[in-house]
Amino acid sequence: MRWLVDSQRSFLKHRERKHLAAAFKTFLARKVLRTPIVVRDRNGFQYIVHPEEPLFSLFYHGYLGRSEAVEQDFCKKVLKPGMTVLDVGANIGQFTLLFASLVGPSGRVFSFEPCGSTMRRLKTHIALNDVKNVTTEQTAAHHHHGSDVTLNVFPSEYSAWNTLGHPKMFHRDRPHETLQPVGQESVSTVAIDRFCQDRSIQQIDYLKVDVEGAELEVLMGCTDLLKQRAIKIIQFEISRPMIQGMGRDSDEVFKHLRSYGYTCHPMAEDGHLLPPVTATTTFFANFIATPATL
Repeated sequence: MRWLVDSQRSFLKHRERKHLAAAFKTFLARKVLRTPIVVRDRNGFQYIVHPEEPLFSLFYHGYLGRSEAVEQDFCKKVLKPGMTVLDVGANIGQFTLLFASLVGPSGRVFSFEPCGSTMRRLKTHIALNDVKNVTTEQTAAHHHHGSDVTLNVFPSEYSAWNTLGHPKMFHRDRPHETLQPVGQESVSTVAIDRFCQDRSIQQIDYLKVDVEGAELEVLMGCTDLLKQRAIKIIQFEISRPMIQGMGRDSDEVFKHLRSYGYTCHPMAEDGHLLPPVTATTTFFANFIATPATL
């Protein structure tokens, strides 16, 4: 009954009610039900989580909400009904669902996710939350339009790490052991410029780019839109091991955006933008880019 002792220890060390609830749900899913369960994130959206996933970590530190609370709160401040949003690297839909609720029925959300199994989960969550204003695209945004690239796929509990690169990643629970992809998928590519041209989208109000190191490839496919300052706000991720896995440096992303007249800002804990930066030494963070005139 070692698992029972470990669970009791887990409950005891988490004193806050929200932490106790997450620890209990983890115990319930993994040791009692042993089946997928439905949980709600900090914004009230429902997700199906599988027993093998680290539910406590996901719910309060991972893609179910807590780790990117600042970014979510920033979105709540700037997104309005009727806006057009692109979620590039949508994963299971955390931001997609939030975007859809903020832009409302008169707005549009286009969600890009290249991995087949992750796309199925994304579509399930869209249906589970009865969202009607999202269009899903199973493709990889890139600067090469209409070609094929290889996506390296990690185990399902680490699906947020799926990448075009070859990063050196580590187990959350065993930090000295590297974690390797378990498969590969050939996925088609789309340039955002071409995507918008084909759909008569003249302005993107909010572009979120979270593609595990391939952020520059996505932005290089937005050349026309960036030249016209037609992307009003860009949220992009910098993950050092993922960018290194692509054979790039994070400074290249900042330099590229700066060349089109965009300034890049870190975010404060209350969601407001800090003074602009031209580089970062952080291991992982999200930044907001806006045209310098805004």
